[in-house]
Amino acid sequence: MSWSTSAPRRDLGLLGWVTSCALLLLPCTVLAFLGYRTHMVPLYVGAGVQGMFVLTFLRAHPVWRPPVSASLIILYLIALAWLWLPTRGSPDWTVHIGQSVLLLTAVALAAVHDLIRTGAEPLRRANKWCGRLVVRKRWPIQLTDCRALPEVVALRAAVLDEVRPVLALLTDPRPEVQCAALGALEYRPQWQPGEAELVLKTAHESPEPAVRAAAAYAMAGVGSADLIAGLAGLLRDPVAEVRFAASEAILWNADARWPFAREGVREALADPRLANDGPLFASGRLPGAAFADLITWAEEHAPLAPRAILTLIEQFHRDLTDGQRPELASQLAAMMLDTGAAPSLRVELAALLRDHNLLSVDLLDRLTNMDQPGPIRLFAAEQMLRINPHDPDGVDVLRGLARQPNREMALSVAGILQNVLGLELGLPPGELPPTNSKLAADVTRRVLLWANGANPDQIRPTPGPMAGLKGAPRSALAGVRAPSIPPPKPPAPPESHELPHTRGGSSAVF
Repeated sequence: MSWSTSAPRRDLGLLGWVTSCALLLLPCTVLAFLGYRTHMVPLYVGAGVQGMFVLTFLRAHPVWRPPVSASLIILYLIALAWLWLPTRGSPDWTVHIGQSVLLLTAVALAAVHDLIRTGAEPLRRANKWCGRLVVRKRWPIQLTDCRALPEVVALRAAVLDEVRPVLALLTDPRPEVQCAALGALEYRPQWQPGEAELVLKTAHESPEPAVRAAAAYAMAGVGSADLIAGLAGLLRDPVAEVRFAASEAILWNADARWPFAREGVREALADPRLANDGPLFASGRLPGAAFADLITWAEEHAPLAPRAILTLIEQFHRDLTDGQRPELASQLAAMMLDTGAAPSLRVELAALLRDHNLLSVDLLDRLTNMDQPGPIRLFAAEQMLRINPHDPDGVDVLRGLARQPNREMALSVAGILQNVLGLELGLPPGELPPTNSKLAADVTRRVLLWANGANPDQIRPTPGPMAGLKGAPRSALAGVRAPSIPPPKPPAPPESHELPHTRGGSSAVF
């Protein structure tokens, strides 16, 4: 690194800006004061030149780079030379004090600049804040709160150029110290070889979920393919907190990093242990390539397809709610009508459009066509009957679906008949019964009768077991003889004075 190379510019507070402006105005002020005291025109000219430099530096921050830079040191040397030339041999003590101020300030600025350039000053500040974390005795109850401590915030600003003291804290056995150290590295954009690998190792080996989550946030700025793939592996972590942190970290600059993360995302969506985890990216915006992959994965087997569909629907729902893409509604409608898309995805898109009041009557009518899959036609028929329970088109669609040799479809039709049209078919409240149960078989038979024109209210359900004493097993009754009870005597025939009827009349006895 050359001597003129400046450290990266940092965001200065109010005190830093006041100090920087004072250092910038000091040469101009010294020359103007000495010009007023000695009545020398060259000093006034020098003060004017310094004022022009000040205006230039204020407009060009990359040249100035407050608070300390090589250009500021050169400005002091120019002022010192301008003061020394016209005042050589002057006995005025104020001239000597002015020269001393400019010379000593230039030397001090050069020393500070060299410390920052060589990394000594950032290393000193990083060691100071790391030492305070090591000796800290009182920690927050929640480990996640350790990332917001004042020492962590100060350490995050100090390790922009030097990260070695923070990495040394990862060997501390206390999870609070590890979590605080990783919090100081959150969203770090630049890494030296081996630094991010150490953080990734901590993320996979630490037993504390809060430490693994903090490591995921620290790796949000990595750009290597192996590191991004390792970060995507945290999407299968057994703790939801870590999975959420990994998903947020992957979405940081996701357009450039999605090709390296897609396999890890696919494995997380296809993991049977996480089948009930819902959409993967609950926050943030996915890139266009991710939408294309999720639409492709929607045609795969469970649990990959259901979770991919849920992730897509969550993204579309947020976009429709934000209202920043007015063309999205028509795009979703076209995708819903696309016969090449997965039927389950099309049903979810139709439900999404319905929830946002974007499902028109014309779209419902097109969804009931015979070339549409059964789930799509069932959804459209249900919506039509909810709008008008006497809609003949909706009833005809239900009758056609009920005649299909599909017990699952028949149970879905039964749910619409009972919950929407009010026909009692014996379904229990809540979820539909299992397709292989006796109740499902009875309900399917009633739905088929309704589809063929019968009234399901006239069909009596199959009687269940009668209440009473439980019968003993046959083995328990072996060898047991019934008590000898004499048979009852037959009743005497009633006396009748009428003649017997002949066989063949309507009142004949058989």
